[in-house]
Amino acid sequence: MEVRETRGGLLVAEETAAPASIRDALKRIHPDLILGQEVDSAWSQWVWKVLLRQGDRPAIWLFDWREALDDPRSRPRPLSFAIVEEAATRRVGSRRPVTDPLLANDELQRKHDEESIEEALGIAREVRKRPRSPVHRSQGLRMSRDKARARGENV
Repeated sequence: MEVRETRGGLLVAEETAAPASIRDALKRIHPDLILGQEVDSAWSQWVWKVLLRQGDRPAIWLFDWREALDDPRSRPRPLSFAIVEEAATRRVGSRRPVTDPLLANDELQRKHDEESIEEALGIAREVRKRPRSPVHRSQGLRMSRDKARARGENV
């Protein structure tokens, strides 16, 4: 049994469930909802995913079942019927505000691009601040130029 805290601060005890019963409950919400799982390498645990099948095209990822649903690096939750409730609140026409994962991904990509550009500009500013050292010319080069000049060559 897992105890988790809701957004409002209420503690909820959840009992783990069998994947088959969760899949059936998801089918009752929408016939094309799929329950999938994948190993999370950061936590070495299964992370449960809810996907939407679209005919012959690949299924669309809707959300991962994690402690913080908005954070893809948070710890995976054990499977429970709360995943069915979460899928029900995310259906079209729900009043609950949900961030679109594609827009969130675009925003994250834009943020990483800005940070990398800023880092590159910072490195360029540091390089420009450093005084340039004169190129060392050896005595042998000077002597060979003096000989060439003595012979009348234009060096």
